[in-house]
Formats: sequence, C-alpha cells, structure tokens
Amino acid sequence: MFDLDRWREIWNSISSNKLRTFLSGFTIALALFVFITLSGLGQGLQNGFESEFFDANSLNISLSGGRTTISYKGFQEGRQIQFENEDYDFLKSSFPSFIKYIKSTLTEGLTIRYGKESGNYSITGTQPVYAKMTEDELIQGRNLMQKDLDNLSKVVVIGKLIVSDLFKNENPIGKYLQMDGNMYQVIGVFSSEDGDDAERIAYVPLTTLQVIYGSTKNINQIEITPIDGMSIDQISTLANTITAAMRAKHDVAPNDQRGIRLNNGAEEMSSTNSFLLVITVIVFFIGFGSLVAGVVSIANIMVFTVKERTKEIGIRKALGATPRNIVGLILQEAMTITIISGYIGIAIATILVNNIEDDLKDYFIKQPNIEPYVLVMASIILLIAGLVAGWIPARRASKIKPIVALRDD
Repeated sequence: MFDLDRWREIWNSISSNKLRTFLSGFTIALALFVFITLSGLGQGLQNGFESEFFDANSLNISLSGGRTTISYKGFQEGRQIQFENEDYDFLKSSFPSFIKYIKSTLTEGLTIRYGKESGNYSITGTQPVYAKMTEDELIQGRNLMQKDLDNLSKVVVIGKLIVSDLFKNENPIGKYLQMDGNMYQVIGVFSSEDGDDAERIAYVPLTTLQVIYGSTKNINQIEITPIDGMSIDQISTLANTITAAMRAKHDVAPNDQRGIRLNNGAEEMSSTNSFLLVITVIVFFIGFGSLVAGVVSIANIMVFTVKERTKEIGIRKALGATPRNIVGLILQEAMTITIISGYIGIAIATILVNNIEDDLKDYFIKQPNIEPYVLVMASIILLIAGLVAGWIPARRASKIKPIVALRDD
C-alpha cells in the first residue's frame, strides 16, 4: 500500500488519462456533494419546522370539557362537562412528579374600550404561571402576580396589537380599559411569536373574572407542561393517563372522545417527526442513487483501463507479478480516485451548507448543519465505493494469462 513505485505508477496512469479520471472522479464528487448537501438541508428543514411550529412549550397537554356522546352510569348522552377549580387541584395533586407547570383558564370574548376606540378581544383569566407556559415576551410593565389573584385585582396584561388598536401613540401602562362595564388597569404589555391572534389577547386574574361573571369555580381549560426530559412517547402516555382520570372523575365513558377533549402537543410533534423521517429517507435514497451511478462509472472506466493495459499486465505477470499484486494495483488506483474525488465533494458541500442559511430562511430551513455521523457515514461509503468500483476490473485483470496478453493488439 505504501510502495513508492506503485504510487508513481498510479500517478502516471491518472495523469496520462486526465479527462477519463476527471469524469469518473466528478461523478463520485457530485454524488457525495448531493448526499451531504441534502443531509444538511434536511437537518435545516427539521430545525425550521421545530422553530416555526413548536416552541419551548409545544409538548403541553391541554384538557377541556366537551359534550358526551355515549350514555354512561345512568347519564344520558349530550351532557355538557364543565371543569371547575377542583379539577385543577385534582390534577395538580394527582400527578406532581410529572408536572412542571399547570394552569387553568377561563376565557370570555369581550369588547374593550379606551376613549373613542374599541374592539372585540379574547379575555383570558389565568394564574401567574401562564408567563412561563407561553412564548410571550413582556415588553412593558409586569406580568400577573399571585397577589392580583388573592386581592381580586382588576388589572390586565395586553398584547401589543391591542395597544396599536386602542392607544395609538400613547403609553398604555397605568391607563384604564373598560371591559363589559368594568375598569381594568393596564399593568403590562407583551409580544408573541405565535401570530396576530396571540397579540390580541388580554390576561386578567382568574379569580377576578370568575367573580365578575358569577362563576367562582368554573374554568374552561387546564394546561400542563410535563417535566423536562420526558420523551414524546412518555408524554403521550401521561396525556392518556390524565384524560382517563378526568373521564372517571366526571363519569364519562372511557371510549367517549368528545366528553373530555384532549390536545396533546406530543402527538403533533410525533407527526412532524414522521414527516421529517420520510424526507430523511428520500434524501438518503437520492444520495445513494447518485453514489451508485458514480461507482458504476468508475468501475466501467477501470474496466476500460484494464483493457488498455492488458499487454502491460501480461508482461508484469510474465516477470513474476502475482494476481494479488495486480488486484492491489487496480484497487489502489480505483480507491485513490474515489476517495480524493469524494472528499472534494464533501468539502464543497460542507462549505455550501455552512454558508447558505441566510438565503433559505423563507423556506423553513434554519441553521442547516452536517451532523458528525453523516461525515462518518460518507467516509465509510467512500471506502466501500472504492472497493466495489475497483474489485470487478481488478479480478478481471488478475485472471489475464501472460501468453494471451502478450498477443493482444
């Protein structure tokens, strides 16, 4: 392998057939370039999807009461299930080791007025923990605090689009908004990456909203953030266990999907991961197909090389070269072309992937990168490709009989 004379022979063979060598090497370089580039872009697409559609709390579990569709335990179908504060307490105490955050909400659609301006918005009564369970960013003032709930305070934290709609160029902090005949003081303003609808929400203390609307215990929804480190499957199992517990508590049939409504972020994430897995498989087969074409190209060229050098090989064998020497020479040349060309393709693809991010942001591709295992896989593929490309012509060369070779024209 480290015979200097052999390396000189290989160099002479390559340099005397520049076009042939370039074309065979180009095919391999292109195959690895396609494989590495698509792998990097596929990783970028996954990052983009996760960034665009799944925030830090996208694996949350949400439960809300629905209407039953199955008669159960003497109750007729069509019964409305209403969640109450005790349901929140029940879940918080029943699954403490699995819950990182938990909140309950009561939502009303109300008209908000300030001066001559008004608009219809979603008013959500909740607990202070909501700030940790959303991607909202506080840009002015403060968030709700526990003392606001304890004191039934009429305070509100509003999205920045409500500010744009109602306050125009005024600073909203400290101002009072009229909501359904009640005055609420603005204590904070937030922005959100979840779209315009999220920035047209107003948060008020849950207890205040419950008292004003004559329902001191009713809630619309309970949302749970699982503890860190849980897998998607574990979160799905937790979601099903919690739902089963709530069905049992409210005497809802175990198979009644509408009595207790579940929104499990883990299932959505799982669906997206399945989609991305399909893309990864497609990328692999495209790259693999390109590589097969490259291997076939080099194998054909090496067969042609062997045919051209038939007389030379015959002379070598007549002078004592063994079939093993001949196989080694042909294999070494094929692998040299394959590996050098392949790494050129890998290097170009790596440079491209690492410098293309800004041009692909509009296509959900974010921070494309090449994982180390992809480079290891590419190196293994190169080694195998070189062996496959050189083995068939090398075996053919080793079987050439000296007397036949010397007669070759």
